[in-house]
Amino acid sequence: MKLSIKRTIGGALAASLAVAALAGCAPSSDGGGDGGDGGSSDVTLTLVTWGGTTEEGFKKVYADPFTAETGIKTKMVNPVDYGKYTAQLETGNITWDWVDIEGWFAYQRQADWATIDRDVVQYDDADVINPPGKDYSTIDWGIPSPSYSFVISYRTEEAQHPTTWEEFFDTDAIPGKRAIYNWPYGMLEVALLGDGVPMDELYPLDVDRALAKLDSVRDDLVFWNSGAELQQILSTGGAPFAFAWNNRVAALMKEDQPVAIEWGENLQDGSVNTIAAASPRLDETMQFFNFMMDADRQRDVALSTGYSPVLKSSFEKIDTDLQPLYNAYPANLEQAVGTIDHDWWAENYDAVSAKWTEWAAG
Repeated sequence: MKLSIKRTIGGALAASLAVAALAGCAPSSDGGGDGGDGGSSDVTLTLVTWGGTTEEGFKKVYADPFTAETGIKTKMVNPVDYGKYTAQLETGNITWDWVDIEGWFAYQRQADWATIDRDVVQYDDADVINPPGKDYSTIDWGIPSPSYSFVISYRTEEAQHPTTWEEFFDTDAIPGKRAIYNWPYGMLEVALLGDGVPMDELYPLDVDRALAKLDSVRDDLVFWNSGAELQQILSTGGAPFAFAWNNRVAALMKEDQPVAIEWGENLQDGSVNTIAAASPRLDETMQFFNFMMDADRQRDVALSTGYSPVLKSSFEKIDTDLQPLYNAYPANLEQAVGTIDHDWWAENYDAVSAKWTEWAAG
């Protein structure tokens, strides 16, 4: 299957991004378009991502073609900096128009977001892929953004691999190093699942119990701090098993690396695209959001980043050989243990992050 995946992703991604490239204009040195054939505008939208391939995909599929079609310039900036963005929100001096924020931040600052004008941002709520326990149609201050899962990953030469989070933390039954994310978001959930806490009793998270579970296997832990570091550990065999973002593992699988994803008990996560209510470019950003919700563009970004698209109609446009690599694949959704509770994290993120930093340094 790996060989067919590799060939398919190359052809599908090249074809889909070629369409975007033809529609767009040549990028300028600052990452913005020059207006193309879509007219001209004095407005420039600043779009903030985490950088890397995600930014490249957004620029090719969204930013440049949007400028070409509307004449509204775009400028890509990285990385996301919550401190800087919070300062903008609190002063009302908004210079960042769209920011690739995580779900906890979107929910933490709900009062700062503009109500989405659904006459401008048009899509069918019935077409949205809702993860377990989530219904984005109840949110009027944001629109769903691409999603992913926390999964167990493993090197395929291993005789056996963990299929549940309890097995992931049972290093006696399945020996071997475990690579884990050096951050509490998602890690605390799986540690508690590994300690026998059922998903429906997970929140509020028992942070001390989760850290104690991690301590019980601390000698077998390898910490990763970025997606690139995770991929390096898996590629080199620094750890045979890992708590991972599914799209990062999928990227290695497309390169025929000897790694795979265990979808059992995957923990789903996504976010919400928001617009600051105080933005002086509210109308233009609404136009950009509508542009982003196009089914073909959603598919193209999914092919570029490995995140699942927002719309079912977009997912159906992904080659069937590739669909199993995405968290929104129906069989993977069925195996999900649940979805991150953004409301809990919105209330507790800062305090829990500080506690994790102290624990990790110990």
